[in-house]
Amino acid sequence: MGLLDRLRGERTEKGDEPVSLARDAAGMRATLTGLHSERAGGTGQPDLRALSRDLLEGEVEAPTADVRWLVSENADPADFYDRELAPNWEGLDELGRADKLDRFLDLARMVEASPDALPRDMAARVRTKLLILAWAYDEAHGYLGQLASGGG
Repeated sequence: MGLLDRLRGERTEKGDEPVSLARDAAGMRATLTGLHSERAGGTGQPDLRALSRDLLEGEVEAPTADVRWLVSENADPADFYDRELAPNWEGLDELGRADKLDRFLDLARMVEASPDALPRDMAARVRTKLLILAWAYDEAHGYLGQLASGGG
């Protein structure tokens, strides 16, 4: 697909909507919030291993084209968690997590501006990782998440 096609907002892949981090964030938030509510009643720390397994095993409708693509490519949920999520979440405090999110956000914005900047696999992993971690950050460190878990 050429640059002019992307600028006009034409589809990035057959059947996929143009890349939109804002639209994907809304869809991912709704899906993860629903899964978290099912698993833990919406309270407590999010179980990112279980949530990523549900997403990548197709337990729910894929909230983004990236998740849909990862599922179609048989991405291993355990590997995704171990390589993409755990190093950027486990053992980090709030500031460490925020720093990681800022870096992924910059990279995801670059992908949104130029979808061919990274290989498809890498772009899908970066964007999916960002959206999962951003949601988890809001749950763990945001006021509503803290209130829902009985803290704050």
